[in-house]
Amino acid sequence: MQALKFEKTGSLDELSLVNIDKPILRPGEALVRVRAAGINGSDAAGVLGTLPFVTTPRIPGRDFSGEVVEVLDSPGASSQEWIGAEVWGTGSERGFTLDGTFSQYVAVPIAVLSRKPASLDHSRAGSMTLPWLCAWITVDTLANVKEGDNVIIIGARGGIGSAAAQLCKERGARIFGTYSSLAKVTPPSYVTPIELGSKNAIREAIAKAGLQNKIDVLLDCAGYDQPFNDAIFTMTPDGTGRVVVMAVHAKDGLFPVNLRAFYTKALTLKGMLSSILGPLEVKEVLDDLAKKIDSGLLEGPKEVNEVDMRNMDNVKGALQEILTRASPVRSVIIP
Repeated sequence: MQALKFEKTGSLDELSLVNIDKPILRPGEALVRVRAAGINGSDAAGVLGTLPFVTTPRIPGRDFSGEVVEVLDSPGASSQEWIGAEVWGTGSERGFTLDGTFSQYVAVPIAVLSRKPASLDHSRAGSMTLPWLCAWITVDTLANVKEGDNVIIIGARGGIGSAAAQLCKERGARIFGTYSSLAKVTPPSYVTPIELGSKNAIREAIAKAGLQNKIDVLLDCAGYDQPFNDAIFTMTPDGTGRVVVMAVHAKDGLFPVNLRAFYTKALTLKGMLSSILGPLEVKEVLDDLAKKIDSGLLEGPKEVNEVDMRNMDNVKGALQEILTRASPVRSVIIP
């Protein structure tokens, strides 16, 4: 089979197209023909060497959508009904310490197979699994967003931020989302947009809405200190305010936080890690998302950029683009 692989880290030029053997199944595994593999920032970071836990040599890629072409049952088990099933997946150590999905085939434990939304093609399904898993963990597991909560999402246009907005809407929250510019953006009707055109843009917008000191949840999907600290001033001081961060833009991982504002509002800070859920928990999330997308409760992406795995210039360009967040349209590798 063909796959993208790097022998060492340090540059996107280390990634190359190779011909290797298909994965050999172990009992309890299925072989999936990958039709689309979403490109995430962690894929590019792994090749560049900024994630110290990535081992080499390695095939990158965490997300996939494809068809089951072979299963190897465990003794006493029969999983033949999965043959031909269209499935999607993400997470685990795939792409980090195990070979990932930027390949024509990938081995997946039968127990964690999840049927993709029937209403989405492989490219759209494969583009959304990790961002939506991160959004789910952020909204459900960490922030515990509830009906009636007032929520600010910093970076509401991105993959995780836009998914988190839909999940907050489903739970009955009121949502404010920040955008660097609204010039070419049409935010969804359920998000009150805040354009980051001034130093105090967030607190001014929240005060105008009559909600100063009444924001319950802050979800930072961008990782810049100015909007983060601006938003802190708007939060409730009653000890129930929840803050979740999942990004930091500075290369050294640091930015200043107004701790006086933080502790005087008795806020709780949590970090989002996509591997916080185990494989079976991830399957439950994906199964639930598929049902809600097919029922119309949630909406998948309208547009996806397809990148042929054999075009290395386009592959490297897409990996660079995800690092710089140059496009709101997500890209997928087509093996």
